[in-house]
Amino acid sequence: MRKYAVCWILGALLILQGCGAREGITGAGSGGGIPNSPSASASSAQLPGPSAEAFKMPDVVPHLEVTVGGAAFEAQKGGYCWNDKEKGTGVCADAAAMPPSFEDVKAKPLANSGDEIALAWSGDPPDSVHSIAYFPGSERPGEAIELQDGKLRVAAGKGDQLYVVTATWPQGTVPYFFGIRADADEDAKETAGADTVLRKLAWEAMPEGDKATVVGDWREAEIDVPGLHPAGLTAVNGEGDVIELPQAGSERLSTVTFHTNNESMLGPMVAVIERESNKLLGWLIRF
Repeated sequence: MRKYAVCWILGALLILQGCGAREGITGAGSGGGIPNSPSASASSAQLPGPSAEAFKMPDVVPHLEVTVGGAAFEAQKGGYCWNDKEKGTGVCADAAAMPPSFEDVKAKPLANSGDEIALAWSGDPPDSVHSIAYFPGSERPGEAIELQDGKLRVAAGKGDQLYVVTATWPQGTVPYFFGIRADADEDAKETAGADTVLRKLAWEAMPEGDKATVVGDWREAEIDVPGLHPAGLTAVNGEGDVIELPQAGSERLSTVTFHTNNESMLGPMVAVIERESNKLLGWLIRF
């Protein structure tokens, strides 16, 4: 009788150990913790792996350089999409509705009615070009301007003029815009010409390392920013020496201010020039 009891106890122990083993196998997939959800495992397995190729961007969307009234500048772009099917590249850029307001136009050179407006694209020339001149602040409707030999003509009339040039390539259509102040008086033209000389002088004297930080077109540098009086301030001249700018004759000094991508810490680059001699005295010391 005792032998049967011992056999019965041993059999019960073997059954219990088998159940424990099955429980251990069930939890083995999660290291003995809570088993993974079957639905979660299935959905993860169905997700595609990371692509071997990064999203391809176009090489360059063409830039438009405009030359008019003795000034050369890059026209601003409106919204566009640019897709090159052969290279498998594409990009879209948003911009304000066209035509923009005249206040949003950076380049506004002086020119005379009938002056040539030369257009030059950075890449292949477009298949077609459509140009319209608008006249902000007047009731005059927009006028289509015909392109001849790669050039436009400044529209007749005095005042602000806004030009929208829409160019089309196989890769897409890109609108460009710029402004012109037409038939300004002689004093305004003389001032604009002198300002161009100051900007060019300062730009050519700027160290190459600092040029790389300038934001925007150097031709749009600010002349004589209101409230900025360089007289008595310290500057660094072309030889790297720290100098104090003269108090006497400060009315003959002009400043040319270039905004930079690090001016929140250092301030802008400000050149001080003696107007009568067109001599660069130095650069205001940055913080």
